[in-house]
Amino acid sequence: MTARFFRSPHLWAALLACLLGAAWTVSDWTNLSRLRLPDTDDAMRLQQVRDWITGQGFADVSQHRLAGGLAMHWSRIGDLVPAALILMLRPFTGQAGAEIAAVVAWPIVQFAALLALTHGITRRIAPAAAGTALVLAALAYPASSLFLPGRIDHHGLQLLLVLVQVRALLSPPSLRSGAIAGVAVAAGAAIGLETLPFAVVTGAIVVIGWLRGERDRQTGFGLAVAFGLLALLPLAGHGGACDTIAPLAPVAIAGALAFAALGRVERRRFALLAATGGALAVLAWPAARPCLSGPYGDVDPLLVRLWLAQVSEAQPLFAAPAAQAIAYAGLLIAGLAASGWLAWRRGGDWWMLLPYQATAMAITLAQLRGVYVGAALAVVPLAILLAEQRARARLPAVLALWIAGTGLSYPLIAGQIAPKSAAATASACDLSAVIDRLATLPPGQVMAGVDIGAWTIAGTKHRAIAAPYHRNNAGNAAMYRFFLGPPDQAARIAATWRVDYVVVCPGMLGSVRAPAGSIAAGAVPAWLHRLDPPGAVPAVFTTDRRLSETPPAR
Repeated sequence: MTARFFRSPHLWAALLACLLGAAWTVSDWTNLSRLRLPDTDDAMRLQQVRDWITGQGFADVSQHRLAGGLAMHWSRIGDLVPAALILMLRPFTGQAGAEIAAVVAWPIVQFAALLALTHGITRRIAPAAAGTALVLAALAYPASSLFLPGRIDHHGLQLLLVLVQVRALLSPPSLRSGAIAGVAVAAGAAIGLETLPFAVVTGAIVVIGWLRGERDRQTGFGLAVAFGLLALLPLAGHGGACDTIAPLAPVAIAGALAFAALGRVERRRFALLAATGGALAVLAWPAARPCLSGPYGDVDPLLVRLWLAQVSEAQPLFAAPAAQAIAYAGLLIAGLAASGWLAWRRGGDWWMLLPYQATAMAITLAQLRGVYVGAALAVVPLAILLAEQRARARLPAVLALWIAGTGLSYPLIAGQIAPKSAAATASACDLSAVIDRLATLPPGQVMAGVDIGAWTIAGTKHRAIAAPYHRNNAGNAAMYRFFLGPPDQAARIAATWRVDYVVVCPGMLGSVRAPAGSIAAGAVPAWLHRLDPPGAVPAVFTTDRRLSETPPAR
């Protein structure tokens, strides 16, 4: 019993995750100890959790300190574990200590799950390579970056749910394996639509199995999707937009029940499948038609040009700089090539794994954010090829496969191709300095760049106008027009939005070139008043409105 425990892959996954998590925590402790989390979404997620546990309604996921109150598209599912950890630890560590513990522990737990799932997927195909896959998964950049301490946003959880689907479909077809895959699909859809293409792949594989006689799995899958969506829909994001499952939920639930019923059918399967699919398409069309342009279809064209065009993960693969494309997509491409070769030579389960990787590649061609699932799955074929070459003592091939299968190799290679210049690094806005400065001021409305807005809300008591969320059309457009327009236009915007503070920081607008005479270019109109000496970085100003409402000092 003891020997079996120490051979458990789950134990080794947990130990490796804790070891790397501890190292990452120590290396970034300066930021983590001050709750300066790795990404703006992590910061806003922490604030959403805080708002909920201090009294904001469970169904209300709006951020009321952003742009006068913005209805976010996020689900409550991502809040559950961080909130539970904070509430559990707060009596012993205080609020700040509980938050630090939660933002460190939750990503490490998910990282352990990533390692265990990758080991399990590999073991189903080639048991001898499972240990190698566990090690490669720990180094599978950029997928591993979703589980760094502080990464509490929902993207890591979405990746895990896709891996659960893959693992379930590799199990023998049964009601249970179909139900596990279905629950994972339902949970992923409730969290967000980013992984919907992978859910379609899962559904297609289940249907193909049904056409070949695997009836129980399709029934379990359909019932789990339907009842999973019914149970999780109250936790999903809402707002009637094309960035949540809500508009399509009724049709999705009905369709899942229909496919569950089809699972019991033995005759005329193709005809019934075509009829059911056609009927569902007709029912879904009214809700789907406005969303054909995607979740960003309603974004102001000004923001598409000035903001979305600069979001690195939203760039198409071939539009990204070569170094960035290699760093992000190198492991995905290597894994896709390995799976393609194995599928061609050996068939079997590789024809099930390959569609997920191909889907990740297709998404990545449109947006770099598609790489994560592909990078996580890439270690499976590469680990298997590596284990086989090691067994044959082919050392050059082993070395080449270690390099190809280690995701961290690609950013190192990319750094040699196009190292970051000192000038580019120096021109970046120091967000910590901005938040430290704003935290010393009485609460007010802040006009600043989009990334500063998210940190302002999470790190201070201020309100913000702009933040990096596609639903914030009005606030983000007002921010760009404020900083890039003439001073008289900026004055009108400041009055409309009741601006108290203005932050000017190098690089906060990205590569956008500021017109001469604009505030972003250095103009300081008479209605703006410096709160810091000339030349201070960041430069913080207050407005006439704020001065008129501030009582004189005694």
